[in-house]
Amino acid sequence: MKTGWRHLEAARSGRGAPGKPWVWRTFLAMATWLVAASAMAQGSQQPITMVVGFSPGGGVDTVARMIAQELAPVLKRTILVENRPGAGGTIAADSVARAAPDGSTLLFAESSLLIAPHVFPKVSYDVARNFKPIGMVAQAGLAVAVAGNSPFRTLQELLDEARAKPGSLSYASAGVGSQHHLSGEWLKNAAGVNMVHVPYRGGTQAVQDLASGQIPVAIASVAAAAPHVPSGRIRILAVLTDKRFASLPDVPTVSETLPGLVSTPSMFLVAPAGTPDAIIRSISQALPDILRKPEIVKALEIQGSEPRYMDGAELGRWMRDEEQRWVDVIRAANLKFD
Repeated sequence: MKTGWRHLEAARSGRGAPGKPWVWRTFLAMATWLVAASAMAQGSQQPITMVVGFSPGGGVDTVARMIAQELAPVLKRTILVENRPGAGGTIAADSVARAAPDGSTLLFAESSLLIAPHVFPKVSYDVARNFKPIGMVAQAGLAVAVAGNSPFRTLQELLDEARAKPGSLSYASAGVGSQHHLSGEWLKNAAGVNMVHVPYRGGTQAVQDLASGQIPVAIASVAAAAPHVPSGRIRILAVLTDKRFASLPDVPTVSETLPGLVSTPSMFLVAPAGTPDAIIRSISQALPDILRKPEIVKALEIQGSEPRYMDGAELGRWMRDEEQRWVDVIRAANLKFD
């Protein structure tokens, strides 16, 4: 032991180590390995911050917290959900795009991540360049809904009226550039009709005005509109999902009338570009089991969503196709955003 310390003291003093130089080299190598191993162990315990671009208590935030709670014990990491609302989710997205790609920061994103760069001119992130897909979690439902006292019983009746009397009907959305708005414009173009867009600051007020009969039509989330159906205040004519919504089996899809018109706000996880593949895989592979849990399926249903898993590769392809879809809708509708 004393000999070992003499080697150490000699090295510190710059005199060189007497005797056997391999002893010092071995000691130094082992010390370096122990420090690195300790740092790795501490790093693995670093909490993960899951950033959400919307306010606490909303649909996206609620789903994010459910996933975080289930994901944490699988990864053996603490997951902190951090809300950074504002500018349609772009504030949160921009912060994650600039975060260190070490797996400690994730973005729980919604389809607006793909739409925003083509709606908000000042968005600084690029989806393909700045984010690495991890996995899809769920898809929500949008609906074409009318007031309970509306004469329209089917989507076709609504479109026939809009076609016969251009501009006589107006529809509400959750705001300019929202997926609700773009879906309404897509519907108009696909059907060859003219309806006046009335943007609201969020979907809640739009649905309230629809339920009170102040506006005749709305493109609304299933989660917001469905609670008013039993009372007769709102009637859902069709959903924009690719198949009939599980909780509304008697309501047809829009694509049954207008083939190919599918618009599903989706929730998914991405990480900053450059995040190691091993980290991406460890998170992605944990998601399917979580999404199969009956309590998660039920909780998503309450939120107007259904579980939908895609791994990172499939999600990446979906993101590219979905972004291009909305670019095409914006161009076809000749929409201009300031």
